Amino acid sequence: MSTEQNKQMAIELLKASAVHDGKRFDELLHPDATYWVIGKPHLFAYGGEQTREQIVAYMSSPSIFPGGVQTTFGDITAEDDRVAVEAETKGTLPDGRVYTNVYHYLMKFKDGKIIRVKEYLDTQSAAEFFSK
Repeated sequence: MSTEQNKQMAIELLKASAVHDGKRFDELLHPDATYWVIGKPHLFAYGGEQTREQIVAYMSSPSIFPGGVQTTFGDITAEDDRVAVEAETKGTLPDGRVYTNVYHYLMKFKDGKIIRVKEYLDTQSAAEFFSK
């Protein structure tokens, strides 16, 4: 696949993630895919390594944000089998609290699918927001 096709697939994965479209998320992943989020799991519950099955199950569950989150994309860079994406999200919980965060994703591709996702975000902000 071309770098442009990889960029489009990366965006599609993040759009599926924003609304917890588990079916589309699943379609974009390589059978051997893994998903890693920055942070030590004992300090940040969402941090660490997840298998393909774990992340697809999570993305197939209802989002805590009714209607999902709005994602704004920044720079997207692609080279060889890698795509880097900058993004910002905003979501509103049923109690009216608004969650925002900034992200950097690094995705690797194999056989026309995403085989590896590395997600970097402001873990302190997320941990504080979700601990309330």
